[in-house]
Amino acid sequence: MSAPVGTAAQATPAARRAAARRRFDRIAAGLIGAVAILAAIFALEQAWFGLESTRAQVNAARLSTDATAKLGATSHLVNASVVAQQRWVLLGMEGIARQIAGTSAGDGITAQIGAAQQAASEQYRAAIDETVSSAVRGLDPYMHRLLSATNDSISAEVENQNTEVDAAADAGARAQRAVLGLSITTLAGVLAGVAAVLGVGRAGWGTLGAAWLAGAVAAITAVLVLL
Repeated sequence: MSAPVGTAAQATPAARRAAARRRFDRIAAGLIGAVAILAAIFALEQAWFGLESTRAQVNAARLSTDATAKLGATSHLVNASVVAQQRWVLLGMEGIARQIAGTSAGDGITAQIGAAQQAASEQYRAAIDETVSSAVRGLDPYMHRLLSATNDSISAEVENQNTEVDAAADAGARAQRAVLGLSITTLAGVLAGVAAVLGVGRAGWGTLGAAWLAGAVAAITAVLVLL
């Protein structure tokens, strides 16, 4: 025995509404799951690249301090050596000049004094060489490393510092993109909640579509963080 025509006509719209509701709920549930996954991804990315940026900044500061200390220590050592060598040259020139003057004037004492000064200048030079070569002996490892640094090693350290600065800037930019993506993900979650409240209807479907669009933008941002 068939159902009355009126009852079948009423059941069809109700079935359609129920099917539309189930479809709406499935789409909304899928979006909420995607939002949860994206939020976890962005949290991990932000934490990882934030730590990378901090590590690179600390290394850059350490390298900068070390290079500055090496440059100051070696400059002081070089300056002291240059001053000592200037004194050696002046002492030797003065001795030669006395010898010439004494010999020209027939003054043997003056000539002997000049010869003694010249000999003293050679001893002074030997003492300078010994002092420079032994300046780093007996020092603690840190000071030994500072005074033994060469221009090439300092330049290499400065290059490493620049590399760490660039790495810190890159990791910081990635961490900021992760924060932006997390904000967009939060927006997608809020829109999904609003769509669930509005339910099946033009407003509900429109809000749910906007939520999916925000989720897609967040997913693209998650990929861009790693590129």
